[in-house]
Formats: sequence, C-alpha cells, structure tokens
Amino acid sequence: MTQNWHSPDACICISNLPLFVSTNVVAITGSALVGRAKVIAILTDMIKSCDKQETCYYPPHSVPVCKYGSPCGFTCKDGYTPYPSGPHPTQCVCNKPYTECNGKCGFYYACPSGHVKRDTHKGCQQGLTACGVLGRNAKSWECVNTQDDLESCGGCIIPLHLGQEEGVDCTAIPGISDVSCVRGRCDVHRCMPGYEISSTGDSCVYIEDTDPVFLAAQYGLEHSPLV
Repeated sequence: MTQNWHSPDACICISNLPLFVSTNVVAITGSALVGRAKVIAILTDMIKSCDKQETCYYPPHSVPVCKYGSPCGFTCKDGYTPYPSGPHPTQCVCNKPYTECNGKCGFYYACPSGHVKRDTHKGCQQGLTACGVLGRNAKSWECVNTQDDLESCGGCIIPLHLGQEEGVDCTAIPGISDVSCVRGRCDVHRCMPGYEISSTGDSCVYIEDTDPVFLAAQYGLEHSPLV
C-alpha cells in the first residue's frame, strides 16, 4: 500500500517504512523523540487513512520505485526489462537474444544448473540433496549439501515436492554481516551496526539503542542549542 501526497518527497510504501524511518531526517528525529515503532505506527495510520492511497502489486524481478504520479512504479533487476515500455509497465521480461538462467537474464552459452529432474532423485552423490533451482522450471534441480550451503542451509530453499524439508537462506537474514552454515544451521558470526547476535546464534536482532543512525539523531537533539 502506497501513500502518494502532492509532494514528490512524500511517496511512501508501507512495506518500505522501516527503511524510510532509518534514512529520512524527519523520521529519524521523530524516532529519537518517541521511538522507532511509534513513528512507523503513525505513518502506517496516515497512509491507510489517506484517500490517495493505492495498493500495489509487483511482478517477479522488480524493485518498487514510489514516485510522484506513479506510486506503484518499479524498475527491473537481474537483467530483466520492464514491459511494455513506457510509464506504466506491468511485468519484467527477459528479451531475446537473452535467456534465463538461475533467476538471471543474460547471454548464456549454457546454464550449469539445468539438470533434468529424475523421479527418484538418485542422481546426487551420498550426502547431497536434490533441490529446486531458483528461476528455473519445476523440472530443474541441482545437488546441494544442505549441511553447509549458505543459501539452502538445513534443507532445500526451493523444495522439489511436498513434505521435503525446507532450508534457510542464511545470507537473507535481516541485519546479517558474516554468517556460515554449519551442520544444517545458520551460524551468525557478525551482525550489521544496530543489530546483535540472537541468543540462539542463528539470527540478528535489531537493537534500537545501538543503531548508529538513531544514536546520531539522538545525540544531535541532546546537543542542539535552545533558541
């Protein structure tokens, strides 16, 4: 859901509020005064109560770009191109002569993960698991060691069938800086500023009081001269 005010600086998506609150000067100042969660809640209520709001739907391989006059706009990533061309595309496509490979659009002579799925999945060596491949069709699979694979840790991030154990993409953990997959479990070594390693050691927990952006705003408020 998007708020599109009459100012080009006030086009905000609810899904992007955490990032907005961390980067917008006014929002940072408000967070220092009343707390980050309170600011996000206030902005969410403002967006939902506005008669100019729109609900946006984004296609695969897209990145939302909220701007004045086009609150549901987007660009495409991974080599894909907006289609149809013009101010209001509806999807991201991989145009010829490019082809898709593992979720990317580009010029490939071959796609290394394009194995043909076998009914028994016995093509993998012992200790490896047949997992689906991101961006490929349902018949594609590759052999993965789910005990130490960062993107399919503990199981397949893209299961081939119902009941197959799902894994975790350790690299997608919010706030992660350095992580490894050890015996099928994400092992966090370091988190980004503003985050701390969880008590279980497999994730990062946001700590507002250690967020350098929040601290900078708070410091500025405490040391601003009174007029």
